[in-house]
Amino acid sequence: FDEVRGAVLPHTSPPFPPPPSPTMSAVAFSLSTSVRVNNVRVTSARRTPASKAARVSHVTRAAGDIIESAKAAGFNTLVMAIEKAGLTAALKDPSASYTVFAPTDAAFAKLRSMPEGEDLQNILKYHVCKGKVMSRHITNFPTIMTLEGTKVAIDSKTKKADKIIIVGCPPQGTQGLAGDVEGGDIIQVDIECSNGVIHVIDGVMIPKPPLVGQNGGDVGGAPPGPPGGRT
Repeated sequence: FDEVRGAVLPHTSPPFPPPPSPTMSAVAFSLSTSVRVNNVRVTSARRTPASKAARVSHVTRAAGDIIESAKAAGFNTLVMAIEKAGLTAALKDPSASYTVFAPTDAAFAKLRSMPEGEDLQNILKYHVCKGKVMSRHITNFPTIMTLEGTKVAIDSKTKKADKIIIVGCPPQGTQGLAGDVEGGDIIQVDIECSNGVIHVIDGVMIPKPPLVGQNGGDVGGAPPGPPGGRT
């Protein structure tokens, strides 16, 4: 190195081309007091190992009430069914607070036929619970009472390895204590609305008459039935 110290080296081109300028994909960012991506507020970001990556997406807040938020999120069949069943005003009530398990359009498409009249109204009410239950609290309740008058079951064990929660009709097996929860997987959670929260499911929950024991009493937490009972 002593031989070239102080020498003036001739100008040469760099041996490698400069790195390309970074490009951005078509994602809209905005900066204010919080960070928003595609108009959704980002509250925090943590790096999660791929083996433990959550399989359920989260949304922090949507604009408007439950009906407006459902329309904006593309729940076309659900919104039309709610209007047809005469439940729109109730789910737009600013003084109310509801938790809605919202089936996707694809979930409704799996039905052999679309319910009508009172059946449709009862099925939709079976997807709505009073109060705002966020995803972090939902597994605290093995069952939740619905507007239809019976309960939905919360199953966080069957698909625990995949971090998926199933919600639906409680098991109808022996003595009401065995069997599977029949409904759908929760595939998106915490779409907060001005009067509640929406959790997205990939199935339509169909309420079933509660089981009644031979003595007319309740079975598996179901309300008592008429004298004489049934099995």
